[in-house]
Amino acid sequence: MSLLAELQRSFCDGLRTADAPDGALLEMLQDDDLARQRFQVYRNNFIVLNGDALADMFPVVKRLVGDEAFRMLATAYVRQHPPRDRTLLLYGDLFADFLQTIPELSGLPYLTDVARLEFAWTAAYHAADAFPLQPDQLQNLSEEAFAKLQLRVHPSLQLLASDFPIHRIWSVNQSDDQDELISLDEGACRLIVVRPDNEVQVRVVSEGEFEFVRQLMASATIGEAFEATNQTDPQFDLGQFFSRHLFDGTFCAM
Repeated sequence: MSLLAELQRSFCDGLRTADAPDGALLEMLQDDDLARQRFQVYRNNFIVLNGDALADMFPVVKRLVGDEAFRMLATAYVRQHPPRDRTLLLYGDLFADFLQTIPELSGLPYLTDVARLEFAWTAAYHAADAFPLQPDQLQNLSEEAFAKLQLRVHPSLQLLASDFPIHRIWSVNQSDDQDELISLDEGACRLIVVRPDNEVQVRVVSEGEFEFVRQLMASATIGEAFEATNQTDPQFDLGQFFSRHLFDGTFCAM
């Protein structure tokens, strides 16, 4: 390994620990108090700035656990999962999984899914644009051709299922003046997160709607997706689904 590569590795490793900088690193930088202090300042800034990025991406999680707890969680996350992209636009993609490993958060079983929802919102916001499907693109199709059609979902679209009412938890925590109590007995929810225009939408959908879109995302035709969805939800109404979602930006132009 070259001297430069060794220095870079030692420097990156040093940013991820609260311990004193590695002796070999200080030796390469200059083993004196000034070098040590400069490194500690840089490391503190690294932790704080990336922690701030997490706080911006997960404001509801931060509100649910409190400022001090979130700061500690963010510090631990940054050390375990330093950024891989300098823009930080999607930094936090592993944050929900990280929260699941923290025993002290076991009393907040919904927190992981709330984090997934917040990350999905940000990912949708930064996703590629696409023109929505238009009625004139389908008007001349026969019933048979329509059933064989493979619809493309919008690039920003994500599906999220939870055993907890995370949409309500997320919604009531959008501002500080809300103080509504939510019962976890409200149960599960299924969500579509999508940005068809300039605004991210979080839509609550039925089990059938969720499964139908999931099938389409797996490259099923409309006919195949309907057949599979009917096994899960015999009450699924395809006509009602299309009247609600076919031209609302869920699907892309053909």
